[in-house]
Amino acid sequence: MPFFPKRVQAPDFPVDGIWLNVNQPLDLATLRGQVVLLDFWTYCCINCLHVLPDLHALETQFQDQLVVIGVHSPKFEEEKNPERVALALKRYEIHHPVFHDPSMRLWQEYGIRAWPTLVLLDREGRVAFAVSGEGQKDLLARAIAQLLADGTNRTPAHTGLQKTWQQENRDLWFPTKMAWGGGQLFIADTGHHRIVAVDPDGRMTAHWGGTEAGFAEGDGTQARFREPRGLVWINDELWVADTANHAVRSIDPSRGIIRTVFGDGIQSHRLLLPGNPGSIRSPVRLNSPWDIARSGQKLYLAMAGCHQIWLADTAKREIRPYAGTGQEALTEGSLIEATFAQPSGLCIAPDGLIYVADSESSSIRCIDPEHGVVSTLIGRGLFDFGDRDGGIRFARLQHPLAVTWRDGRVWIADTYNSKIKVLDPQEGKITTVEIDAELNEPEGILDTPAGLFIADTNQHRILLVDPDKGSAQVFHG
Repeated sequence: MPFFPKRVQAPDFPVDGIWLNVNQPLDLATLRGQVVLLDFWTYCCINCLHVLPDLHALETQFQDQLVVIGVHSPKFEEEKNPERVALALKRYEIHHPVFHDPSMRLWQEYGIRAWPTLVLLDREGRVAFAVSGEGQKDLLARAIAQLLADGTNRTPAHTGLQKTWQQENRDLWFPTKMAWGGGQLFIADTGHHRIVAVDPDGRMTAHWGGTEAGFAEGDGTQARFREPRGLVWINDELWVADTANHAVRSIDPSRGIIRTVFGDGIQSHRLLLPGNPGSIRSPVRLNSPWDIARSGQKLYLAMAGCHQIWLADTAKREIRPYAGTGQEALTEGSLIEATFAQPSGLCIAPDGLIYVADSESSSIRCIDPEHGVVSTLIGRGLFDFGDRDGGIRFARLQHPLAVTWRDGRVWIADTYNSKIKVLDPQEGKITTVEIDAELNEPEGILDTPAGLFIADTNQHRILLVDPDKGSAQVFHG
């Protein structure tokens, strides 16, 4: 095991930081005698989210022997807000202690260079091992086992310091994406790991999946999802981007049956590139499909986990990478040259152009399928974000997660600015839509025959908005 040959004393937690999921602040003196795993993460980061199941598995494997502490090191301005971080812990069901470090002081003192980075401290509070990136569970398990076997200072891991939050009793829990079909609004009730159907009067008529995450087919009571998001209505069926199951599912509302179309519940760690002839028949593994959009019998998927757009044929049950090299960046060009950065929202205009909310670059991208070209309408790079209206060269967004097409314009859920904005591709400018409701990180927006719906995610509700009047009313939640 490649431990550091010379271990140095780990920097302690700054006293001005904010602790979450604990009853009292922790320090290295209190943790002496235990093996500690520090997870430097931020809640926008898809790779950080992929690490969470590994952390839970390690906590289970080394129960009462390992202390896991998240060090939240924010990238975006919005992520510096401790109230937003506390909501993220609920959304992603994180129960281990988290130290919120908005000044990035620990990040700098430990010499961290990337999200996520995982650092192991030995029983003496010294830095013993560090590794960056996801997919490191087995390597970490071997290192933890060796550190537990070394040394004589053996103190049982703290069990009384964690403060467990409870899920609130609500109709919706962190709702995200939506779809319209059969005269109903379908809602991805993401925090409840289920799909909800709501009639035009806002009454729930059906739901599929349960409040506990899982991966199972069957009827509405047997089937299980895990953080479902993107939804689309196709031929009297609802198709679901089952994000944390790395799968695409379908629901037949008339029979109440859920099937798996693509994916097997396991994340793919194999990067496939667009441009190869032919398609990949199911079964195939996916990587965090975040949204889904339809053009005839074609489905486009925002594959956030591998920074690509994928294309599926619903009739042939075939799927393949469509655009993006898999590098997390902001590059224009052909389908095989362009890059994306955690694409999270899709909509298709009547002329066939595909608009993408490319969240980590805070940008809106446009794919021209006819000419096979990807362009950038708003956005400059991974660390260039803000809250500015105006011409597209001047305008800035902050981690947008959803788009919809309405009246010849792209309507944007500018998630980390908690605003709705409108992009006019012809005029080349963006404006904020003023409504009489305060939003909190909206992750869904959808234009329908019944009106414009917004998923006000952190407030667990769906709003029906009249943009002309600037009015908003709670539709469900």
